[in-house]
Amino acid sequence: MPLALPNSFTCASRTALLESAAPIDFRPLAQHGVPDTVTHQLRAVSRFLVTVSRVRSSVCPDRSIDFTETLVKIPVRLGGQERLFPVVTYVDHEYSLIRGFLLGFHKLFAAGAHDSAQPVVTWPGLDLDLRDDGPKAGDESDLPPEHHLPLLLWTDYSVADARSHGWRTLDIEQYERTRLALLHCARHEQTVAGEKATVRALYETADQFVIPGTHSLDV
Repeated sequence: MPLALPNSFTCASRTALLESAAPIDFRPLAQHGVPDTVTHQLRAVSRFLVTVSRVRSSVCPDRSIDFTETLVKIPVRLGGQERLFPVVTYVDHEYSLIRGFLLGFHKLFAAGAHDSAQPVVTWPGLDLDLRDDGPKAGDESDLPPEHHLPLLLWTDYSVADARSHGWRTLDIEQYERTRLALLHCARHEQTVAGEKATVRALYETADQFVIPGTHSLDV
């Protein structure tokens, strides 16, 4: 089965804004070779996002895959702009792993880490339970500011004729969100990177979009 962009995506996601009492060092989870301009910002992180998504996506014009992935996203500043750096993604499908590598995501294959029916993830250093105990009043204006930051991606590879090096951002087209719900998290304490953090906000989204590729960033 070939892998060819553009790819369409339909996602159901649950995102938690987490805060830690003691700053967490995320550098051990980062892709090797990420420049110091960003890695030094991963040394002491106290506020970050974690998203668990169930996804159906195309991989070529006539084939699709279903997978689940968990993204740990850190706010950073680069080139004078705030951005959201997905320091690591745990994914349970090989095609998503390969595509993510080519786009600039640092993905780890984590078969069996995700619960088949719940937003629950268990992996070394990672213990997430993002189930809720009911809705919470609010709307778009109550989403954390980090939610709206553009993703920052890093590539550094040369494989046959495929080569990429530098900072990039996703090219996203035909975006449509069909659901937004703010929720009360049933379990407030979570474990990420082997450290404890507290859920300050939890929200669920459903959306669909197309990714043609990425854009290079001149920073």
